[in-house]
Amino acid sequence: MDWQSIIQQFLIYLQKEKNSSANTVMAYRNDLQQFAEHLSRNFPVSAGWSDVQPDTISHYAEMLAERGYTSSTVARKVAAMKTLLNWLRQRGLVREDLTVRLKSPRVEKRTPHILEEQEIARLFAVTDQVSYPRSLRDRALLEVIYATGMRVTEAIGLRLGDIDLVAATAAAEGRGMRQRTVPLTPSAVQALHTWIENGRNDMLGTLQTDYVFLNPLGTRLTRQAVWQLTRQYARLARITTEITPHTLRHSRAVHMLRSGMDIRRVQEWLGHANLATTQIYQPARAGMRAGMQAGMQAGMQAGK
Repeated sequence: MDWQSIIQQFLIYLQKEKNSSANTVMAYRNDLQQFAEHLSRNFPVSAGWSDVQPDTISHYAEMLAERGYTSSTVARKVAAMKTLLNWLRQRGLVREDLTVRLKSPRVEKRTPHILEEQEIARLFAVTDQVSYPRSLRDRALLEVIYATGMRVTEAIGLRLGDIDLVAATAAAEGRGMRQRTVPLTPSAVQALHTWIENGRNDMLGTLQTDYVFLNPLGTRLTRQAVWQLTRQYARLARITTEITPHTLRHSRAVHMLRSGMDIRRVQEWLGHANLATTQIYQPARAGMRAGMQAGMQAGMQAGK
């Protein structure tokens, strides 16, 4: 059986047995296909997984670093290899732990870039500059991503039944099919109500679907479209830093911590499996607080 066939079986295992999200499976597929291509170039056609040695794995990781991949990218690819090889060992397709000498590069955790609340407000406001009904859709979409801290895939996967405008909540399905219910801000509730009542049917046309956010063809909005529209509105709002839809999620996390919300509540809100993931937002919170205090002190000094 060739390299790709085993990888395909592994991807099915992730999807069917581990309930991994579509994005996770796609990421594994991309990383492991590159690994399979490397094996195909360096082994004869008759070779199989039992012929792979620990040195094969470590040399591949070194090659990735030499090609200029960032440490975080190499770490991700190494993690994908480790998961695959451990799965192979559990099934008896390799006899030893091929990753025993494999070390992931150290990746420094950087505080994510965030937007200040006034920048968020500007981003929302400029949605009025595009034509109806897209203006209503985009305002509701951006409001929901920021208010709930949803990932893009969670937001575009929302169905009408997931939203309770009376209770001001939305149900999200995160990674590993983990369900959570998150509050909506009053402005997000208003934007959703306006979109659903006044714009969605015009974009839906004669089609039938219960997805909340649609494209002009009346089908579900794509991740790529959300990334593109976010960048477009950032330019219109004269936000000079490069942002993505995930920037809204990062910003929401920091803003919640800044307001005094308990970090474990923020973890639940964002759907993080581990608290350590949420803790990366604390330096940004501390930096903001220090900046605010410095500004207040400067103002007091100027007033003397």
